[in-house]
Amino acid sequence: MIVLIAILIFLLAYLYGCFSTARVIAKTFRSLNVYKVGTGLPDTENIYMNISKSMGILVGMLDATKAYFFLWLVELVLRLVDVNLPYFDMSKLYSKNLLLFYGSGMLVGHCLPATNKLRGGRGILTYMGFTFFFIPLPTFVTAIIALILAAKFKQSRFAQYLIVILPAFLHQVLYYLVPNIRNSLPSYFGTILMGSAVFMGVLNVLVSKKLGEI
Repeated sequence: MIVLIAILIFLLAYLYGCFSTARVIAKTFRSLNVYKVGTGLPDTENIYMNISKSMGILVGMLDATKAYFFLWLVELVLRLVDVNLPYFDMSKLYSKNLLLFYGSGMLVGHCLPATNKLRGGRGILTYMGFTFFFIPLPTFVTAIIALILAAKFKQSRFAQYLIVILPAFLHQVLYYLVPNIRNSLPSYFGTILMGSAVFMGVLNVLVSKKLGEI
């Protein structure tokens, strides 16, 4: 039963990820079809570079919030159900590992949406909201560094790579330095988180292939 419910939540996460904030914002504020603008990707970068910087920032914030809110809501609902159904232990369904699993489904939906022939955005800001849910401090530090790289040194692509890789790396460092982190998370969580970073990298390779960049 636990496995079936987890798979169902994963599928719901995928469908949720397919919802494109970039498409909605472009259509609402500029009556534009984002798929016919610039790179044609429904993502923050395309909106920022080819439509409006302020709209791009808004889309990025919404994408990050979308990811965080979904994981927060799933955990909240499962905890409430678990409390009200004491005869059925649902605690495993909102373990950190399974929440990572659900979040991965959401990332797949964002990058490879069935609603647009598997042609979605890069999901960098969505991934940032995803990691912020689990490791807020490393994600916040990464966001500051990435912002400096993009704004001051014009290294936006490198900043994107950093957003994918650095949070998991910083978490590993903090895990060994801060006792409270070691006590709150299992030892193998960092490894799984690193696997999520690799998974996100693979998704971006697939998006780049669809663009003909590689």
